[in-house]
Amino acid sequence: MRMSPEELREAKERFLLQLFEKTDGEISAQVSMYEVGTAITLEKDDAQKVAEELMADGLIEVRTLSGGIGITREGVEASDRKGAGGGSGARTLGDGPVIVPEKCEALDGVLCDLKARAGQLNLAFEPLSELVADFRTIDAQMASPNPKTPIVRACLESVRAVLQKAGDTEGLQKVQQMLGD
Repeated sequence: MRMSPEELREAKERFLLQLFEKTDGEISAQVSMYEVGTAITLEKDDAQKVAEELMADGLIEVRTLSGGIGITREGVEASDRKGAGGGSGARTLGDGPVIVPEKCEALDGVLCDLKARAGQLNLAFEPLSELVADFRTIDAQMASPNPKTPIVRACLESVRAVLQKAGDTEGLQKVQQMLGD
């Protein structure tokens, strides 16, 4: 069946949200594109077409030649913007003494976004300096083969306080998600 542009747009959104749900938002997880398509009532050819469109958008990536796909960091962020529910600990630090690689990837994505937003917050010198120091401390931990959860958590708590005072609700939401709040 040939999809209209509107049907394709809707199918892409449903497909991405279903992939998010099936992978629990884990960037490292893999699932069959056909399984995702079946879950949203797409025929095999349509599932492949929608998956190809989402790959071109950078929201999913191919993992195996037999149709295994995974969600990208951009795909997780797009799913969040579209109201994806639940999701996994991939977007939280966790409670272990060190941050596991999947959670490091999610933290890296959040930090990149926060750093890009920091310049637009029009912060006074002191809160901006505090934010930069927290980012540098987190970056130093991320350079370690075993980044320490309590240190990163303390820095994110400090970042949260600055973002609250600055009124950056979007950035604040991402930090709270990483903290598991």
